[in-house]
Amino acid sequence: MSFKNFILGLIATFGLPWLLLIVVPFAKMRNIEPVFFDETKDGLTGVYTPERAGRIANGSEVYGANGCYVCHSQVIRPTYAGSEIWRDDWAGQKKDADDKDTRRISNVWDYNGEPIAHIGLTRVGPDLSNAGYRLEKKAAQFGMTAEEYVYTRLLTPRSFVGNHWSTCPSQPQLFSKPDAYAQEKAYIVKSDEGEKGKEKSYVPGKSAKALASYLLSLKKDDPIPDSMNYRRVKTAAN
Repeated sequence: MSFKNFILGLIATFGLPWLLLIVVPFAKMRNIEPVFFDETKDGLTGVYTPERAGRIANGSEVYGANGCYVCHSQVIRPTYAGSEIWRDDWAGQKKDADDKDTRRISNVWDYNGEPIAHIGLTRVGPDLSNAGYRLEKKAAQFGMTAEEYVYTRLLTPRSFVGNHWSTCPSQPQLFSKPDAYAQEKAYIVKSDEGEKGKEKSYVPGKSAKALASYLLSLKKDDPIPDSMNYRRVKTAAN
């Protein structure tokens, strides 16, 4: 083999995948064209503008820095690639006849405002594309606010009934012990199964608050234009 063919082989082996998997998607993500509603099909007019409440940018950075994307995905695949669209706890909310069914696959706007789209590496844990609603429902079951529930899950992932099997690691670096002179609210957190019967007080730091706000913002409940709705059975956006 000549040196020229060797170099061409290296370029074909490593250069083309890098170009197609990194450069091209990055260029497209930086130049997203606005999507308009079609009044005939959607019953709405104007530009589609996704809305999410919460510290999206800050929380997304904390999410990435602590490796949450390694075990949790944030992408609902199209029907030809998986069955996630029919899981109302993953792909959106399956609501009654008087309300809208928000289940859909992921689109580029779902990551709007985030420095990195956390599509994820594996699914050791459940997909978090629509985690906000699930966390709120769980919190209500235990008589807690959504934020309190998230803090407890972050610090002691196995402390709740039904979560004893969780392999999610604790994130104590996001919390601190309460200071007698501190004005911030301390949360009573139940210990994991390794310390049964014990309770400890912790104060969530800025990173914990940002991460909780980010996770609770993950909701698929906004109407999307027909041109972006890839479900086989489509409904009007309004």
